[in-house]
Amino acid sequence: MELAGSMGERAPGPPPIERLLAVGYGLTYGAIVRGFAPYEALLDDIVRLVARAATPGPSNRTRVLDVSCGIGTVAERLARRGWSVVAADPIEHLVDVARRHHRDSGLSLSFHHADVATQSVPGSGSFDVLVSMHTLYWHPDPAALLAACRRALRPGGHAVFLTYERPAHVRRTFAEVRARCGWFEAMRSLRWLLPTALFDLFRNVQPRYLSREEFSSALGAAGFEVLEMRETFLAGISLLAWTRAVDGKDPA
Repeated sequence: MELAGSMGERAPGPPPIERLLAVGYGLTYGAIVRGFAPYEALLDDIVRLVARAATPGPSNRTRVLDVSCGIGTVAERLARRGWSVVAADPIEHLVDVARRHHRDSGLSLSFHHADVATQSVPGSGSFDVLVSMHTLYWHPDPAALLAACRRALRPGGHAVFLTYERPAHVRRTFAEVRARCGWFEAMRSLRWLLPTALFDLFRNVQPRYLSREEFSSALGAAGFEVLEMRETFLAGISLLAWTRAVDGKDPA
């Protein structure tokens, strides 16, 4: 499978609209996900996986890279475990928001304006663990992104990748959550579904979604061994892959 051909390409868009979306995302995202139980459970799951690969000894010896970190929600959660976290995002405004939010945290946490697929971040090649949360479905060159993620890890390092298996359509996802968890959880899911649908409506990308087989194949081609893969988040709209960098594999 050619991953680049199965994923969307970013079309050039009007900078004012892109800027407005970034500002809106920066202002609202924290409020949307803070205390949202399905999202909190997903973060707890990511933390548990990262802990599996933590370096023995003092917690700050474990170095974690958060790819496309947004406003730093995941990065902060990881840093609060004592791990040394480097976070990067290609949208400068979101990096600025993350720095403002977390500048007085006292955590081992740094934010960098960079697209990991094409730009280096401090410590690349030596990270113990990498987290990429829902980056592949919008990134203009996902094959390059995965190859860069593999290069960012030390030999034998681990990575958590999440990608949407299907669109988060409000009506369908609401019905699926209701069938699995009841009306209360379905109503609560609208807190995330409605703003996400609105954001995606105006976003200047053509998203693509990977099946379990396509996801596994793309990870293998980039030099990752898939240790575990499962559905997660809101009636299983996401796939989570827990992987290990294969020694001796040198992705292009």
